[in-house]
Amino acid sequence: MLPELFTYLTTPCPRFVREMGYLHEAIAIRGRFHRCGAAWKEHLERSRAAVLAAARTCREREAVVILGSGLLLDVPLAELAGAFKEVILVDIVHLPAVRRVARRLGNVRLENFDVSTIALKLFELMKTGRPTLPELMSADFSFGTAPSLVVSLNILSQLPVIPGRFVRQRLPAVGEEDLIEWSKRIVAVHYASLQALAGDVCLIADYAYIQLGRDGSREVGSTLHGLELPEPQSTWLWQIAPLGELSDHYARELKVGVWSL
Repeated sequence: MLPELFTYLTTPCPRFVREMGYLHEAIAIRGRFHRCGAAWKEHLERSRAAVLAAARTCREREAVVILGSGLLLDVPLAELAGAFKEVILVDIVHLPAVRRVARRLGNVRLENFDVSTIALKLFELMKTGRPTLPELMSADFSFGTAPSLVVSLNILSQLPVIPGRFVRQRLPAVGEEDLIEWSKRIVAVHYASLQALAGDVCLIADYAYIQLGRDGSREVGSTLHGLELPEPQSTWLWQIAPLGELSDHYARELKVGVWSL
């Protein structure tokens, strides 16, 4: 608990990032990785390999933008820094350990940026108490450059999660059906923003879950609120929550795919 508390207290971030739970979630992911690292190993290796494959086929080698750089678990950072003039790591918050790694490489830049584009708007709306949801807009992923490659890395399904949780807690007057439709639009707008980019784009994302019950039951569903994507170029299973991580009664796997857009 003490290392987690120290990280929480010493990580610089805006108020909305802290109060909405983004910082807490980043620290919690680190804890889940420590518990589930063996189960996550194949997924992380295949994610890094997919990023490097996209880099090898990239037409230019100016800047590469990683959307959802997180804890760098699925980012082959040293290889990218050696292959591109600049590596831009994008996330809503960067923990101190990530900042230390980035400082050791001379061509890595950190960008604190909300890929969903709506967290701050939602936080400000909460103060008014009005049961409304912010309008969604396409995001600019250039960060002052003309990126040769943009990678959306294992974040597509996650973009609505914390905003949705925040709405349920702070704006309970928002209807559940409206919230589900809004969440689907968050996912769709991110996908459309990637499609509109001029350079090479690689999307790595989970798109379905499989819940395996201790009693032999099996439940399958979309992690993208029903948004349909083309057939992925490659796919694998991520053992995200072995039995006992989320529940003693079931384990959860995710279907992950790779797309060139």
